[in-house]
Amino acid sequence: MKPELPRPHSIVVGGTRGSGRALVRLLHGQGHAVSVVGLRSAPPERGLPNTRFVKADLADARRLPALCRSLVAWGGPLDSLFFFQRYRGGKDSWKGELDVSLTATKTMIEALSGSFLEGGARSVVAIGSVGGHLIAGEQPVGYHVGKAGLIQLVRFYAAALGPKGIRVNLVSPGTVVKEESRAFYAGSRKLQALYKRLIPLGRMGRAEEVAQAAEFLRGPKASFITGQNIVVDGGLSLLWQESLARKLTHS
Repeated sequence: MKPELPRPHSIVVGGTRGSGRALVRLLHGQGHAVSVVGLRSAPPERGLPNTRFVKADLADARRLPALCRSLVAWGGPLDSLFFFQRYRGGKDSWKGELDVSLTATKTMIEALSGSFLEGGARSVVAIGSVGGHLIAGEQPVGYHVGKAGLIQLVRFYAAALGPKGIRVNLVSPGTVVKEESRAFYAGSRKLQALYKRLIPLGRMGRAEEVAQAAEFLRGPKASFITGQNIVVDGGLSLLWQESLARKLTHS
């Protein structure tokens, strides 16, 4: 069923979990028609009015142009486009990370760049990670290269699409508490205390705060911001590793 018009139409790729899911709720609350693309076939928000969930394998780039056409046919010209997807594992993590993080983002931006509404936000926001410039030992090399590549991909399309009035930005979160991980962190007081000591703002971030940063970059208060990488980590990546080590060993 098509949304009631007129409504701003936003596409959220990877919007069935974590911060992407929080953004879908935020946009819905602002009256958007929202197209949500993800691997999950039955997310909890399926019943939201004017919200359409589409199951898709983002690693299959050949199918993405047709997917983009179907999204625009349902919701109309775009107000904004968001990329929250991440690779969820498989046999070849290198290829999978690059296909999902970079190739899918590139393919969909190019397929949709002519579908933005005149007078709308005309905004693209991708979600990266502090793993784009720091090393997370628990993640494979493909993860780091994919997230680092997103930084330059955003800069490239910000320059290339700027003459069309399309802004392209990146949000790079640190560790945040999501619905899927809330119980885990709530059950570990030691881990909570550690983050409180390490993070300058004295707490962990929340999925909703990443969503709010993405929505800010979409909105009119960011109308002259493009090609930027906004780090959302409470200031943790500002600190020198040796200082952190001294803080932990001299409590």
